Amino acid sequence: MVNIYDSANQLASDLQKTNEFKALQEAVAGVKNNKDSLALFKKMDKLQAKIIDAQRSGKDLTKEDQKDYKDLNEKVQKDAGIIKLLKAEQGLYKTVDDVQKTFTKPINDLYDDIRN
Repeated sequence: MVNIYDSANQLASDLQKTNEFKALQEAVAGVKNNKDSLALFKKMDKLQAKIIDAQRSGKDLTKEDQKDYKDLNEKVQKDAGIIKLLKAEQGLYKTVDDVQKTFTKPINDLYDDIRN
């Protein structure tokens, strides 16, 4: 019997060897090593968590939060380190999405006959 968790652990290990992972690792290190980028990233992360919590609870964002988000987004768009991090993150998640499609294909194939 196959242990699917061994395969998952191997996949996690393999993911860390990809160029996409290495690019994200480098971008994260760049943000960590720049105090302004790091502070901006932390603010952005905290505000995004607040927005997600509001959405989950069905609450509207306050005008202040909306203004903070707009102002913070403008600053983020000017920070080369964070832009590099976001692009690297997007590249890695594209790879993860492609892999997920590959390993969920057998599940989706099971439904082909009853969906069509």
